[in-house]
Amino acid sequence: MDALKSAVYAGCDAVYFGLELFNARIRAKNFTLEALGEAVRFCHAHGVKVYVTLNTQLFERELEKALQYVGKAYECGVDALIVADFGVASLIKEHYPELEIHASTQASAHNLDGVELLHSSLGFSRVVLARELDYKSIKYISENAEAETEVFVHGAHCMSVSGQCLASYCMGGRSGNRGECAQPCRLPYTIGKEKGYHLSLKDMSLSSHIPELLSSGVASLKIEGRMKNGAYVGGTVSVWRRLIDEKRNATRGELSTLGALFSRGGFTDGYFINKIDKSMLGIRSDEDKERTSRVDSGEVAEKKAGIALVADLYIGQRSKLTLIHPSKTVTVYGAVVEKAINNPMSQADVEKNLIKFGNTPFTVEKITVNMDNGIMIRNSALNELRRTAVEELFNTGRKSKEIHLSPVKTDTPPTKIKTALFNNEGQIPANYEYFDIRFLPLNRYKGSSAVNGVALPPVVLDKEWGEVTKMLELCRERGIKFALVSNIGQVERVRSLGFEIIGDYRFNVFNSYTVKYLKSIGIERCIVSPELSLAQLRDFCGQGVIVYGKLPVMTTHKCVLKDTYGCEKCKGYIKDRQGASLFAEGVYGHRNIIYNSVPIYMADKKTDIYPYSHHFIFSDEKRDEAYEIIEAYKNGTASSRSIKRIK
Repeated sequence: MDALKSAVYAGCDAVYFGLELFNARIRAKNFTLEALGEAVRFCHAHGVKVYVTLNTQLFERELEKALQYVGKAYECGVDALIVADFGVASLIKEHYPELEIHASTQASAHNLDGVELLHSSLGFSRVVLARELDYKSIKYISENAEAETEVFVHGAHCMSVSGQCLASYCMGGRSGNRGECAQPCRLPYTIGKEKGYHLSLKDMSLSSHIPELLSSGVASLKIEGRMKNGAYVGGTVSVWRRLIDEKRNATRGELSTLGALFSRGGFTDGYFINKIDKSMLGIRSDEDKERTSRVDSGEVAEKKAGIALVADLYIGQRSKLTLIHPSKTVTVYGAVVEKAINNPMSQADVEKNLIKFGNTPFTVEKITVNMDNGIMIRNSALNELRRTAVEELFNTGRKSKEIHLSPVKTDTPPTKIKTALFNNEGQIPANYEYFDIRFLPLNRYKGSSAVNGVALPPVVLDKEWGEVTKMLELCRERGIKFALVSNIGQVERVRSLGFEIIGDYRFNVFNSYTVKYLKSIGIERCIVSPELSLAQLRDFCGQGVIVYGKLPVMTTHKCVLKDTYGCEKCKGYIKDRQGASLFAEGVYGHRNIIYNSVPIYMADKKTDIYPYSHHFIFSDEKRDEAYEIIEAYKNGTASSRSIKRIK
């Protein structure tokens, strides 16, 4: 609450925060359900909107509980929910259609098609764009989308593309998609012979780009700070409020103030200006910490929200009080006004009582009292009149619902099939027909007869669609039938070209309602999240499960390999502190995929994986290794190597 008040007093237009469950900063000091109402009333008193984060992926058995949170937020009058899980979004729009929802950056919207489909199919009124976008991409989307757009302008950067990071889950069992990220990207790694913080980005600050931001068509500028204290929040918001109001870039002194409040060796605007290089990297040094300890952030002065009162007190009539707030005017009635026998109340007596707003966020800027002479009304009655008016001002008139859910069951679940994503044509072994569908990355398909599917890149920006479309059209001409689609922004274009779509694990399918939504937009088959346990997989009969392969733990928009291996090769290994080697490679768009050090392996657990379609990921395996793996799955052979299990 201290940080929230600091944000409001410093001049923000809206605040966003999480509740105790289902938010992407579960380790933060989040708001309880009991404190939610107080927070909303405080913000609304000051004309500030409230956005509650419900921005994690949810398991099937959590959905009813999450909808109880939604109901409480709805009753309290929150202005919007920030949502990442497509299944959850569909449930909110079904049961609380008038409640506004914003698509979290975890929804990985990085092109116009994605923003448009989120708006048209799920009713998102605003989409928080991926942090990796440059100014031209942001402007193009914002000027052409039906939905509003919101962009991060200050705060922490993830190395992985938003919504596509499994590093914390794979390396330590703490899921970033579930709000538990342990930030392994902040640790040192070795690339080649160079040990350093190759995966740790400086914090973003776009405070030197105010005119561009204001002319971009973006509806909202977002400051990240949910793990920070009130001093950071107040200080940062104060600077940004001033810059926006004055429509100018930060001065050297203001940049220094922002850096002292918190930085990791300075700030970066690399993605925004499309200068993506080593200068974007940084860690929080002892010097940074010392600067923060010395900074005089200055307490943000408390402010009261101004209101006006009009009281009507006439003998024989019910007392009447009108409370006028910039956002709402309410009128309430109280006890009947009586004729005084002695000691009649004066206008000054009435005013003195009615302006006592105590610990509320209000201060009375104007009061008008219309009254007869010689009246009498108890002070307690006036107090009750004032309290009733304040309560009515905050009364939303909303009521939550009791909602009971069951997993979505289809009458005809998809036929079980086997699919594989190979890295390149030279890797495909002679026994490839074990798989019904054999995918290659779209830009690596050269015409192999062993291939009948292509996998779209994890990221396709608007400026890249021309080239990607040409590649897809060539694939169709060569008889390719299937497309493994990675992102919501790829669905419409791929479908329009006539491919049969399979949704990749990057859609973060955690529950059956997300499967239902994907079917509604033309994705009959999908590969569910590799974070699900065997017990949690029971609601996905026939859908795809990754039963073999090193999971891609990061998709990076910044190439972490070119400084060591060069752009031509752009392939190598990254070692962590324990000496584990993570294969990394360049992919379409000069991005990288970094894979886990050990593969999922379930060849000797056929009973566990029998109900599902099977998906294999081949990353750095040689052709003969791929051959042996396929034979092992045919024969149910155990592995003697280090492996990861679905448990």
